[in-house]
Amino acid sequence: MKKRVCGLLWLPLFYCLLMCLHAPAQHNAGAGNSITSTADTAAINKLLESAFPFREAAPDSALQMYTQALTLSRQAAYGTGISEAYLGQSRILSILNKYEASIAAAHSALLYGRDDKKWREREVNIYHAMAQSFYYLGKYDSCAWYRYKALNIVESTPNISLQLQMRAYGSILQFWMNAHEDIQNDRFIQQLMQHINTIEQKALVAKDSVMLVSVYFQKEAYYENIQKRDSSRYYCRRVVELGKRVKVTPSYIVASLLNMSISYLQENNPRAALPIIEQAVKEMPEPNKASNRYFVFSRFALGEVWYQLKDYDQAIRILEPALKMADEIHMFAYSDYAHKILAKTFDAAHKTDKAALHWRLYSDIRDSLNKDKKMELVYNVEMRYRIADKERELAQKELWIARNESRLKAQRYLIGGILSGTLLIILLSLLLYRNNKHKQKLQAEKIRNLHQELQISSLQAMIAGEEKERSRIARELHDGLGGTLAAIRTRLSYVFRKLDTRGEACSDFAETLQLLEEASVELRKTAHNLMPEILLREGLAKASLLFCERVRKGHMLEINTEIWGEVRRLPKDFELTAYRIIQELIHNTLKHARATQALVQIVFHDSLLCITVEDNGTGIPGESWQQLDGMGLKTIEERVKSLNGQIDIASSPGKGTSVYIELNIITTRQNVTD
Repeated sequence: MKKRVCGLLWLPLFYCLLMCLHAPAQHNAGAGNSITSTADTAAINKLLESAFPFREAAPDSALQMYTQALTLSRQAAYGTGISEAYLGQSRILSILNKYEASIAAAHSALLYGRDDKKWREREVNIYHAMAQSFYYLGKYDSCAWYRYKALNIVESTPNISLQLQMRAYGSILQFWMNAHEDIQNDRFIQQLMQHINTIEQKALVAKDSVMLVSVYFQKEAYYENIQKRDSSRYYCRRVVELGKRVKVTPSYIVASLLNMSISYLQENNPRAALPIIEQAVKEMPEPNKASNRYFVFSRFALGEVWYQLKDYDQAIRILEPALKMADEIHMFAYSDYAHKILAKTFDAAHKTDKAALHWRLYSDIRDSLNKDKKMELVYNVEMRYRIADKERELAQKELWIARNESRLKAQRYLIGGILSGTLLIILLSLLLYRNNKHKQKLQAEKIRNLHQELQISSLQAMIAGEEKERSRIARELHDGLGGTLAAIRTRLSYVFRKLDTRGEACSDFAETLQLLEEASVELRKTAHNLMPEILLREGLAKASLLFCERVRKGHMLEINTEIWGEVRRLPKDFELTAYRIIQELIHNTLKHARATQALVQIVFHDSLLCITVEDNGTGIPGESWQQLDGMGLKTIEERVKSLNGQIDIASSPGKGTSVYIELNIITTRQNVTD
């Protein structure tokens, strides 16, 4: 049986730290503030800078200071001060878990100070603040939109600071790691990592430790995501060491310590994780700790520590209050982690009712997060970004050509003009050629996809027709011929009893009645096999179990049936086709294999249904199974293909046959819906 391992939990919770790392507000009285005196703006700027250190330690005090700065800026008609004060309020409101109010403040910040020379940098910070609040509200499309708006500003603004570059690339990387389970071989993510590595080299040359903290924070998350945990923990330690040295905001250190503890928990090493969690809690600012997302998450992690140490009562005492705190601060996106640990804890403590409750809550949250929609969003955003990236590349090439033309004209006007024209013609020809090639590839790909879709649709229509005909025949057998046989059997039984009372009945007559009874039983079996009602009522798992049990009772074949994974109902057409595949494989075993034992295994994964049928029969010689249409293999392959699945057959003479089938549940659902 083939197994798949899903990606493990990481902490996308901490991407917002990119906005908090030693970034005190910088203010200038730009154009439009001419009526504001230097003394007024200096006092407002000083007040704004004074509020920054209190954002995590005393957010309520910081909010009052930003409100005071907003009032003074309005009185002085200081647009930059108004914008910066609203931005500060937005960040504090997000820390206080007031996300709607945070978004409203960020929108207000966009309306002022646009003629300030620092406007583009402040606009990037505003978009990141909005993206952060939209993320915690679960509005991932809006979150992605504002992150990419910030990235476009960074990449289109010359000489923008490394700090803002790191903030933009880091937030996009965090978004992808949260929405994408397999990033190791993704080309776009590798491009993001190249940008981050370039920033790291510049920071090393400039000996910018603050920037290195940001770089290492992104690297620890990246290496954990690709399960290189030693590298991830190395960068966690580097963030903690450098962060304390340069006195970054406490959240950076707390986040890295929690990331390190989760890394140990993924390796089932709770004793290594426990002191790190305790250290993270010590690093948190004391005020408002109960409303701090990091503190709540530390309680989740601590609960898992005690679960792995098998102290289930202690785990429950920690996790249940932590979940209440999470509900109070609307920390919905990460509550599934705590519900899962609580469910496993109650299972281990044999409290099945509570375990079932938390498994259900965990499932509900996971369903609401809907990874399919996230992935669709990711790829849509990726396409828009790549198109914009291509446009920027073309613009850079055109700028380079223009500069070369100007320099050549200054040196040799005539020769330069000829060479420039020739170069332009070649470039346009290459672009046209590449564009035509690209269009041809896209057209060929569309044609291939269309052929494939038509072929699958044809198969599905054929199979649907077969099932419709089976259903019709089953009804006619059961209601028509079955009713007739029942009437004949009843009439003959009456005649038999009548003759028997007269002493005229014979053994041949009794044998005829017995044969008629057996024919009725076989007819009912045939009708049920053609359209099994239990499949429609109970689903694939129970229908398969019942079918194998009937075969075992009626033949000299010992069938073991195993059902693994989370059994659930699947789309009706999907279940019916999978059931027919299992029926056909068992019938092949009965007809051709001469086997005494068989195994039927059905495994439910998140996105796959895996079916394995094995027997100890005579096997299939060589590769001749590809030509054995009489064994029904062609029909089975067509059914598998109609569900976008794969089939693998392993067999050798005298050693039995093993058939392994993978059916893609997600793809099948989309096909059925379409």
